[in-house]
Amino acid sequence: MGEVFFGGGSLLARARAALPWLLAVAMATLAGCGGGGSGDTQLLTSASSSADTDMSCPAADMQCSGGTILRVENGIGLTSFGVQTYATSMNDLLPDNPTPGSAMGLLPASGGLADVRVTRTTNGDMTAIALLLSKLGISWDGKTDRPLIIETFEKRQGRVQLDSKGLVTLGTLPPPSDLNFYDYGKKGALGTQANYANNIYFPRTDCAVSGDCAAVETDGIHANEGDWRRGGLVPDNLWATRLHEDGATQAGLGQDANGNLILLPTADRVGVPYPGFKGYRDYRQWSYAHVNLGSWITQDTVMIDEWSKGVGYEHNKMRRGFVAFGAVTRPALIPTTGTVRYSGTLRGWFSYKKSEDSYPITGQADAVVDFAKRTITLSFSGTRIDEGTMDAIPVSLTQTITLNSTNYATSAAANDALAGGVSARFFGGVGTDSSGKGPAELGGVFQLQAQGDGPSSIGGFLLRRL
Repeated sequence: MGEVFFGGGSLLARARAALPWLLAVAMATLAGCGGGGSGDTQLLTSASSSADTDMSCPAADMQCSGGTILRVENGIGLTSFGVQTYATSMNDLLPDNPTPGSAMGLLPASGGLADVRVTRTTNGDMTAIALLLSKLGISWDGKTDRPLIIETFEKRQGRVQLDSKGLVTLGTLPPPSDLNFYDYGKKGALGTQANYANNIYFPRTDCAVSGDCAAVETDGIHANEGDWRRGGLVPDNLWATRLHEDGATQAGLGQDANGNLILLPTADRVGVPYPGFKGYRDYRQWSYAHVNLGSWITQDTVMIDEWSKGVGYEHNKMRRGFVAFGAVTRPALIPTTGTVRYSGTLRGWFSYKKSEDSYPITGQADAVVDFAKRTITLSFSGTRIDEGTMDAIPVSLTQTITLNSTNYATSAAANDALAGGVSARFFGGVGTDSSGKGPAELGGVFQLQAQGDGPSSIGGFLLRRL
């Protein structure tokens, strides 16, 4: 079953058409050569640590990555329950940006944080997402980072926030006339930026009545079930896209010298003019029972005229990344003898020149783990563009990485064309299958690039024990 898109004339459909990956009917799934794990991988690991795994999330029935980068090695960030990587657009870095209205490029980076939380049933079905993004070098005023991004792909109007326990909540959105909240109308650029972030302005009644603006920002979360519950290697697949208006001062009214409510000088109607006024976000996820591979994109308007007041020029930036996360295997339970094979899939992005557009990629991922030597030999093969003519790309490689005492393996990685880093962790309890005894699943991420403006790639992988 493919993705359910809006009609071709909607703003959401046109925004999706801007990216090849968003045009795809559904991500192709890779069936492995042979079966997957046995019964110990069939039940979802809960949000709390168990006898076999470590994972502590804000709520029950949740799997999460962790909210702090513990360290960065080989360009890859380690969190409590996962590993992650990301890349930045490049055209906005040029002295004379030729396309300020768009963002392109794939420059591997580090220093940012993606805190991913997904709600799953005991059967593994994915029902909700919270994507928290920070420290990505996205600024509305050219001085400070924009407020924390909290993306839930919620279809209802409201305001998304974190409560005192760190849980994501949806509250009531203040009306445009509330200048104590939308205080740009009184304070100008000294207004409270946080009040203009993570607001869901649509669906909105006036758009539905007049028909001159799109009525919604998102069509919500969609998911397909894989065959891993029946012993296969095809993961579950989830996807969601939302058009956002973060930073738009037009959300509130202004006031004249007499204190009367008026439209702001940059507004032509009450409220933000249309969904996607300041950018969009996209999230994809592939999941087995214990490991998830999340792929995220955020495109944002930066140096916004109203906030920056001439410090720079208004333009767009894009950040995209991968996070492998879930219920990590307790280090003490990882075997110290034996050899086990794992197999699964690779997903990623590839650019022929890191300053140009990038393409979704897929491939086969395999691993041979020697627990006595504490080594994981990873192999990426059959890597190709995941659309169009599906051209082969130079991301295939074989790399041996060493597992440390904390269930973390990282190493420099390279092939004849690209160099960078790769990191991996084990997920789920320890069990036995035809190839031997070991943790149920393996997941990780990579980033690779050539010198200068050559090719670049970021991505991740998830595998099951054979």
